[in-house]
This record gives sequence, structure tokens and C-alpha cells, in this order.
Amino acid sequence: MSTEPETHLPGTCKTTKSTVLETGAKAIQDFKPVNNICAHLNAFHVYASDKTRCVEANHYCSHITEDIRQCLIYSTPHATSPLIGIEYMITPKLFSTLPPEEKSLWHTHIYEVRSGMLIMPKPSPSSSHTTPSPSSLVPDTAWEAAETAEMRDILPLYGKTYHFWQVDRG
Repeated sequence: MSTEPETHLPGTCKTTKSTVLETGAKAIQDFKPVNNICAHLNAFHVYASDKTRCVEANHYCSHITEDIRQCLIYSTPHATSPLIGIEYMITPKLFSTLPPEEKSLWHTHIYEVRSGMLIMPKPSPSSSHTTPSPSSLVPDTAWEAAETAEMRDILPLYGKTYHFWQVDRG
């Protein structure tokens, strides 16, 4: 039995055939870009055009270089969650090279980090595993130190976000 929460997405549920084909593909194909993901961040994104609306944004980020990160944004941390956007994060060094009209499309992470709107959530132990997940073995103090270090690294970065799906509107 699946432990994933029910999603309310249009379309028919995946068939056994699709599940078998996906399992086979995972065993023989290489997913290097996705396997390069090294951080899960959680935030609430407020719409620039309507400050009364916000959506949960689960970022799965890769470091492309020391100056560039790219994040896939999902509405939840669950396997069946839809991809709702992407965010690029760059250092002040790269931001300073952008033309003024491009700079206006980027935001700082200062408020998100300092307010606690952006966090690196500690993974919860999965109930589908018979053995403890590695994250459940990490003491809370060690996880908090890791999260603090990650937030310190993100604080000076600039972000440019594209949302594809207004999940708060269905």
C-alpha cells in the first residue's frame, strides 16, 4: 500500500504497466542531472503580482558551479507532486555583472532566510522502510547545525524564479 498522500491531479492513475516500465527505466538509464540534486529547501513563495497569495515551494537544488545553483520546485515533497517551477540562484559576484533590466527580475534571500520562510527541512523517517532512514539517525543538533550552515550560504544569493503552475488555483 502506498504511503504517498492522494494527489488531486487531472488524468487517470498510473497503470501497473507504467509502473513496471518506470522501474525498468530507473534500473538501466542514467539520470545524472537529477542525481546531482544535493539539497531540499522548503519555502513559501508569495506572488509578486498579488501579495495575498502564496504557495508552498519545495526546492530540490543542484550546484552547477560555486556561483550557480538551480532548483526544481515541487508543490509538496512527495513523489507524486507536480513540478511547479524552477529557481536559479547566483552569487553577488554574478549578479553584479547583470544589466539593470535583468537585475530587476532577481530577488534576495535575506528576508526568506531571516524570517524562517526558507528552511532546509529534516527528512522524516519513512514508514515504508523496515530499517531506519539515515536522516533519522542524525541528531537534531547536528541537523540544525547543517541547516544553519546552508542558510548562511544561501543568505547572500540572488534568486530568479519561474512558476509554471498556480497550484493554489487548481
